[in-house]
Amino acid sequence: MISRLAPSVRQLSQTAVRSHAFSSIAAPLTAQRSGNGHRSNNQNNGQQRQRSRRFGNGPKVAAPLLGFSIMVSLKDFFGIDKVQLDADPLKDKIKQSWLARKYGKYDEAVEILHNALPEATEHSDPLVLTRIIDELANTYFEKGDMENAEKCFRDVIQRLVRLHGKNDASPEFIGISLKMADIFAHKGDLDNAETGFRHCVSKQLQIMENHVKKYVLAKGAALEERHLVEAHGPAYSDPIALFGMCLEVFAHFLIEFRGDDRLQEAEEYIDEVLKITSHLYGTSSFRLMTVLNNFGAICVRHGRFELAKKYLAIGVDRIMHIDECSTLIVGYYCNYAEALFHTGSVEEALEYAKKATILAKDEGPAVLKYSQNFLKALEKDARAQGKTGGRWYSWLF
Repeated sequence: MISRLAPSVRQLSQTAVRSHAFSSIAAPLTAQRSGNGHRSNNQNNGQQRQRSRRFGNGPKVAAPLLGFSIMVSLKDFFGIDKVQLDADPLKDKIKQSWLARKYGKYDEAVEILHNALPEATEHSDPLVLTRIIDELANTYFEKGDMENAEKCFRDVIQRLVRLHGKNDASPEFIGISLKMADIFAHKGDLDNAETGFRHCVSKQLQIMENHVKKYVLAKGAALEERHLVEAHGPAYSDPIALFGMCLEVFAHFLIEFRGDDRLQEAEEYIDEVLKITSHLYGTSSFRLMTVLNNFGAICVRHGRFELAKKYLAIGVDRIMHIDECSTLIVGYYCNYAEALFHTGSVEEALEYAKKATILAKDEGPAVLKYSQNFLKALEKDARAQGKTGGRWYSWLF
């Protein structure tokens, strides 16, 4: 796998600038199609591209961007070890804050964590306080409070280095550095953001190559890769998955914040992510579908409709046969329909929008309403173009 890396990926290890406390990737994003999302820094390209506008604030379950696509095997995404608190009352507070954050109750989660800080400060294990601050940082991050998130992440980095023996090659450090880079991007500091992403990709590429070499040397070069995954599990796959995550979020950054001249680079990175995901989890896995959906969705949101269609088409048939994807498929089909519509395949777009609405009936009223609103808006635009013949309307109204 290492020998087949695209030249542009390998070049990162030669050109990346080393940095200290960068961090990135985004909290789960809802399907926002109001046309008021982030513009590329290339304003001319952004104005030339027609923005999609059909999604309102849909329910999270139907959101196309699900965050960490291929990293689900890593403990808490980036490996800050869980604290063994047993009967300690802090255990319940951490759990309560995590559950509140999971369901979007960010203010409640922040209050719980702030109340836990004095007790954590007095705890005999310094990892407890590090864990609390990390939870607080991620809560602020998902809430969109980037100033407080950045402050907390910086505190965590300092503690990881000073108290817990970590360095910039540690997965915890890489994970926070990805989040910091994303914070810089959303604050408009795009050059520092890109430096952060490049550092993470470069560093994790070196780590991954050395990691894989150990397994190949120990087991023999002729051993098939799938046997390594099956035999060693996360011990083998986690460093590779983290490298894939670095590439994925960098590709998203290029789509969201850079111009058309960086699209090919973004494609090369996401192609490597697809190879890694297929290698670790298989070609018909929830992880692979999520990578495709996330990339397709961010392309749609930023007017890269041909690119969205290309990647969403890869999984549009097989996703129906993956049980784990039942909650993903409605958003996937809506994203694909949007891409089809803007690339001239209006009838096919309506077909997939209708399929999404039919499938949404099994996913609850919020998802059903979301898909129905999407279909109505799509049909309205199609009627305005005179491309439907009216045949798609009677079943819904």
